[in-house]
Amino acid sequence: MTSRGFSKLITHLSRILRAREKPLPQALLHRHLLNLLSKKDLFLQSASNFGTPQYFFDEPLLSSRLDAFRKTVAGAFDRFRIFYAVKSNPFSGICRRVVQHGLGLDVSSGFELSLALSLGCPDIIFSGPGKTDEELELALDNRSRVTILLDSPGELERISRLVKGTEATAGKVKVGIRIRGTHHGSWNKFGVPLTALAPLLNRALSSPGVEPRGFQFHTSWNLDPGSQIEMIKAIGSTMRKEIPRETWQSLKFLDIGGGYWPEWGEWLNPQNTFKGKLIQMFEPHYPFRLKHYYLEAKPLDHFVREISRTIALEGEPLSRLEIWMEPGRWISTPAMHILLRVIDRKDETMVITDGGINLLGWERPLSEFIPDMNLTRPSLTEIPMRIFGSLCTPLDVWGTSLFGEGVSEGDILMIPDQGAYTYGLRQSFIKPRGRVIQYDGASFHEAEPEERFLISVTSP
Repeated sequence: MTSRGFSKLITHLSRILRAREKPLPQALLHRHLLNLLSKKDLFLQSASNFGTPQYFFDEPLLSSRLDAFRKTVAGAFDRFRIFYAVKSNPFSGICRRVVQHGLGLDVSSGFELSLALSLGCPDIIFSGPGKTDEELELALDNRSRVTILLDSPGELERISRLVKGTEATAGKVKVGIRIRGTHHGSWNKFGVPLTALAPLLNRALSSPGVEPRGFQFHTSWNLDPGSQIEMIKAIGSTMRKEIPRETWQSLKFLDIGGGYWPEWGEWLNPQNTFKGKLIQMFEPHYPFRLKHYYLEAKPLDHFVREISRTIALEGEPLSRLEIWMEPGRWISTPAMHILLRVIDRKDETMVITDGGINLLGWERPLSEFIPDMNLTRPSLTEIPMRIFGSLCTPLDVWGTSLFGEGVSEGDILMIPDQGAYTYGLRQSFIKPRGRVIQYDGASFHEAEPEERFLISVTSP
């Protein structure tokens, strides 16, 4: 073994010792499946009426997630705003419902900003690195509705240049400063380090036409609020040490981003655990058993309670700021499913469906456990079954097991909980990208193609 290979082995062994992966409790899995099967007839009706493959958008479920998030946050904070992270799923039907519920939108591009404006959203955060001048001009043209999160000193300079001379007629542009924590590697592309916070804030305060309103940070894939609490404490300490009290009083918000994991946790196949990855280093074709694992996630009320407690203990200046949050995955994950039809049974343990993973945009089933379900022959019994899509690639895999009483050609399968980071990544690779069937609680209808919404929107 080379020194590099030995080092990699030691790293994996160390991770195994620290791993929090646990066997997925059968009670948790079955409870989740039964909840989905309670709407089996709706899914089958949609498949019958509109065909497959399809994205099934459950609008009532999305509304319940929006209400639950807002109610939980309202129980801990008197002053707050919630912005749905459009990047998690930019389907216009989802974003429209968010706006109708009185929430804002967090956008990361000119395309997403155009969508938010076209839906009449009155409260928009524009985040993301590398904003072009064209995107910034669109934000400036709609400055009454948009808060721009500064990603760098260079971005502040470009905004100052673009806004020059317009303050008297259009008002100042609202900005926040994005801060990064102790992330390493590619995460360094986002925002500025805490050491640069005070200098950038001072530059923004002295820039004509620019009104600094607050700070934002984002930590991703949060199974618990530990990293968010760490950042809150670091920001509070930096503000007290480096920013004058009179400056505090001009600030309005602390945006703690999103990254909240759904309450059922992250589900893994054995080969995706640290132990499984180590085994595959020595035996790439090791025959893993049909067993599943998960990383436990804290419920949303735990996140909100601990974040609120930390801010209260920190006191001023953080305790006087309005709290902003940017949930995406937590809201959109269970609101959209994929329905497929079995079109070929190759043998006793292999079937081909009429939809490929181009509907996901990436090989997601190879990196996490998704409980594929046979809606035509429903059962809580899991059977070994290689489920493939119809793309000309061996990586077009939906799963290696199925919950159902067998499977036959014509059966309708569901790939559940695909509302986050799938629809927005879908692609026309070999097969079309698929269509969306929207269920509003009373009836079904096919959503219009999203290409209709690829427009630029500016205000007079």
